[in-house]
Amino acid sequence: MKSISIYTITRNQTLDNLQRLERQLSGRGYFLRMREWEMESMKALTEHLEVHIPQICSLRFFYSFQIPKLGKEFDLLQIKKDQIVNIELKSGVVSDEAICKQLLQNRYYLSVLGKPLHSYTYISNQNRLVKLTKHDHIIEADWEHLCTILQKESPDYEGDIEDLFQAELYLISPLTEPARFLRKEYFLTSQQRDIERQILKKIRTEHTGYYWFNGLPGTGKTLLLYDIAMKLSVRQRICMIHCGEAARDWEILHERLQRIDFLTDKELANEREPVSFDSYSAILVDEAHLLSAPKLDILLNAVNHQPVIFSSDSEDMISPEEMDQTTIQKIERLPQILTFHLTNRIRTNAELSSFIQNMLHLPRKKSSRYYPHIEVVCANNESETQNLLDGYIHQGYQYRQTSTPADLNTAAVRVTDRLVTVLDERYYYDTEGYLRSSLRNNSGSSDVRTLFHLLNQTKENLSLIIEKNESVYEILLEILQMHRK
Repeated sequence: MKSISIYTITRNQTLDNLQRLERQLSGRGYFLRMREWEMESMKALTEHLEVHIPQICSLRFFYSFQIPKLGKEFDLLQIKKDQIVNIELKSGVVSDEAICKQLLQNRYYLSVLGKPLHSYTYISNQNRLVKLTKHDHIIEADWEHLCTILQKESPDYEGDIEDLFQAELYLISPLTEPARFLRKEYFLTSQQRDIERQILKKIRTEHTGYYWFNGLPGTGKTLLLYDIAMKLSVRQRICMIHCGEAARDWEILHERLQRIDFLTDKELANEREPVSFDSYSAILVDEAHLLSAPKLDILLNAVNHQPVIFSSDSEDMISPEEMDQTTIQKIERLPQILTFHLTNRIRTNAELSSFIQNMLHLPRKKSSRYYPHIEVVCANNESETQNLLDGYIHQGYQYRQTSTPADLNTAAVRVTDRLVTVLDERYYYDTEGYLRSSLRNNSGSSDVRTLFHLLNQTKENLSLIIEKNESVYEILLEILQMHRK
């Protein structure tokens, strides 16, 4: 999406023509839904700027830009080599508190560009211009000063604005980045906010119920669960249950969050000290797909009408024969459970996500996606495998194995830019197109399930060495035989 002249799009014309014009100028891939009140506000803004800026036509902004996957939108952004100007448009009366909150959020998202930022809001029906100060206050602004800033001698950014923003920069993990989480250096996506709003509204009304949200790795489930935990624990104690052996990554949070008690799923099965939730107002379960069916039963029997919130990975692309779905099926059948599915994949890019899903369960139709950051190579013996591994490690790849006893729960936090792993002769595809394994790994888990979580640890590049397995090699090569459009 390119920047455009706001003078050009504020000339009188029909809304249909205006939408066509905006799409042509910005290079947007769709027709923007333009609102009458916003256009009237922008016209009023342009008239004020024109008083002080003779060459108003040369003034360029990115209009109605939304950061991909996050749902965060900006009305007007001027991006120059050494500064950014953000102007938000309002038509009706809005409080200074609401204006300040929005501009502070905008500052957080724009701070990744590392440029000085000037933040304004224009309220057209009051003909009022305000700005955010360095001390986070809203004050009345001067038109002449704004125009001076807008005309600063500095080259405009002429590229695609989406290239400047990487959604994964905004997704933090409370477990691996507890300091940033505790300082609240994050914002939820629009989808996360909507799910949280619905859950909290029902809990505050009914004080009970079952709630469950799931999604692929990288959709921000743990961050959402912890944000809900923070809000529920403002006045009352809650319990957070972690499933699997996560090496107590949450110890820092345990020390700092005084109204949240942390338990492992192992503690649920402690016969000497049966678990009691009587002192908690809510119970939250992270990585619920790792919770065994017997432990789930213990948990449900110990709950005394408190609300229970489950968060789990979606593993639909894994063959049912490769995993025990008893726990998930029990959660699905809980009475009047409120269920959500997170779809905005943030941490793992779309290319890798598509390949991993197609690899685990072959698509019915040939995909047209191009996979430039994925390599599949073959090795005829262990010696060739080692030589190939050495080459990838030399390029900066991290080698991780599915056969190493490891907790699946760590897959969500041990993220790496480049990953290489080996698939040997144990893997095959069944008649339904699912990737299967003839063996279990050393920890007793399904090889395929472990592989799924392993592959989702990579952010940029993935390489697979297929050892002594020509049939799987040929199928994966076929998935990769796509050409750049």
